[in-house]
Amino acid sequence: MTPARPAVRRGAGYAAVRKPATRTQNSSLHWQILFLIVAGAFAVHANGLGNGFIYFDDPEGVVDNISIREFSGANIGHWFTTPLQFMYTPLVYVSYAIDYLFGHGAIGMYHFTNLILHLANVVLVFLLVRRLTERAFLACFVAVVFAIHPVNVDTVAWISARSNLLATLFSLAALLVYLRYTGSERWRPLAWSVVLFGLAVLSKSTAVAVPLVLFLVDHFQGRRPSRRLFLEKTPFFVAAVITVLVALNVRQDVVAQDRYSVLDRILLTCSALVDHLVRSVYPFHLSLAYEYPHQPFSWYFYFFPLVLAAGTAALWLVRPARRIVVFGLGFFAVTIAPTQAVLLIDGYHANRYAYLPYLGLFLIAGHFADTALRHRDRRLHAGAIGVTAVFAILFATLTIIRNTAWRNTETIMSDAIAKEPGLVLAYNSRGIARFRDGNYTDATSDFERTVELDPDFVLAHHYLGLIKYHYGDYTGALSELDYEVSRLPTFPAAYSERGKTKIALRDYPGAYADLSTAIAYDPQLTEAYYSRGVAGIELGNPQGAISDLNAAIGLLPGYADAYYQRGVAESRLGDTGAACADWNAAKSLGNSDANTSLTDNRCAG
Repeated sequence: MTPARPAVRRGAGYAAVRKPATRTQNSSLHWQILFLIVAGAFAVHANGLGNGFIYFDDPEGVVDNISIREFSGANIGHWFTTPLQFMYTPLVYVSYAIDYLFGHGAIGMYHFTNLILHLANVVLVFLLVRRLTERAFLACFVAVVFAIHPVNVDTVAWISARSNLLATLFSLAALLVYLRYTGSERWRPLAWSVVLFGLAVLSKSTAVAVPLVLFLVDHFQGRRPSRRLFLEKTPFFVAAVITVLVALNVRQDVVAQDRYSVLDRILLTCSALVDHLVRSVYPFHLSLAYEYPHQPFSWYFYFFPLVLAAGTAALWLVRPARRIVVFGLGFFAVTIAPTQAVLLIDGYHANRYAYLPYLGLFLIAGHFADTALRHRDRRLHAGAIGVTAVFAILFATLTIIRNTAWRNTETIMSDAIAKEPGLVLAYNSRGIARFRDGNYTDATSDFERTVELDPDFVLAHHYLGLIKYHYGDYTGALSELDYEVSRLPTFPAAYSERGKTKIALRDYPGAYADLSTAIAYDPQLTEAYYSRGVAGIELGNPQGAISDLNAAIGLLPGYADAYYQRGVAESRLGDTGAACADWNAAKSLGNSDANTSLTDNRCAG
């Protein structure tokens, strides 16, 4: 018989040794789980890496954006002084330039960066929720749903949604560092939080909601209102006010303010919120954007405010969850609010608007799932596991399917048209893709349908002008571009195309004036320099033309037509040697007129 072992007394000292080991094991487990979450997110989004460009914002931001092709002082200055697609987002320029530097313009590089940014946001979501709530399961739940939710595909799969990804990255980082500040009350973490917030608003203006989220964090942590509490937010609000002023100054693609009354605006906002809430649990019938409802609004619009109020009251009555509900709903409402501040011509709400705000809803859902799993009732416990698993599988499957809709412009816009037949921007964007493919007949049909649905949709007039120019209808093209300039008086491409059209109509002084305006608004607009060089030659100013054509070649070194026209300007100045050299360069680059000039001027080959 084995003798009983004597009892060993293990006091506080032993416990102190054992606790760090347990914490280390838990921490290691959490990092392993996070790795699996990130790997899973990569897997469900990976089929989007082979998608193409979308001809809605991608042309202006990436495809035709000469400034992102080189890190130079002039280009960097351009990024920080010139709006991109009516938004002040200089860090988006920087990120595109990094993509171009490493990928040399390959489409896959831009998609890969978007996915990496999304995965980084997944990690930050996990860290933020775990630090805020000190509940590991809740952090895992929110991170998983955020990682694979089908609605988030529209942010990850669309290259031009880069601003959303960057702003979310820096906003989450700012909140995470702010939590370090509240735990230590030292000023250095607060200063870093301000810096990160500054980077967020330089990525997208909707990040201005972060200062209000900080107050929600304070409330969640039980920090009482005090003078210090408000003073520490001052730098955040100063940056937010500056951002709002800049955003309002550059944002032109908005619906006329007199189109909707105050009541209409309230109903539209409530409608958007209800739609976002429904899609958070029922992510079907997703579209790139959603068309404005016809006026007068249907009767059910007037019930949306009541639905939101009733839902909020019902959650409020769940006393044990009140703190998490207040934070979650507050986070959703505060971060979604900037998207409703102005009504854009491309729709009053879109899936990408909910990328960050949904975290508040996921937090509430995770809390109730966690509560059910902790409950003693085994049926409730099993039910919670089953429901969570079903939603995880469903969301992952729908995300993979949704990525296929983003294959290219034709697929995503046709998908949107099938679901939202009155969505104006979808016809316009599909028309742009067809225009670039040289399918002018179908492109014209799409642009005419766009104008039929919304006569004030300016970009449709822009491309109708380009098509009429292509077919030699210069008067018709000028009419379309005149309208565009009247509606978007600071849009450089409109002045550039109108200047080119005036050259065709031999209105060289008018062309020169338009092209000068285009260059003033966008000093990186290669085509405007080229066309002004052509106008300068016709106006008898070959020296000025050479300066403009030098600028065009500097921006686009392989610009064959610019070499040819510079040769023409040099020949007007009697510099036959320089002219012949440029014509030879133009010939080597594929210009068809260069041979004639070389022969006529007896240039050596």
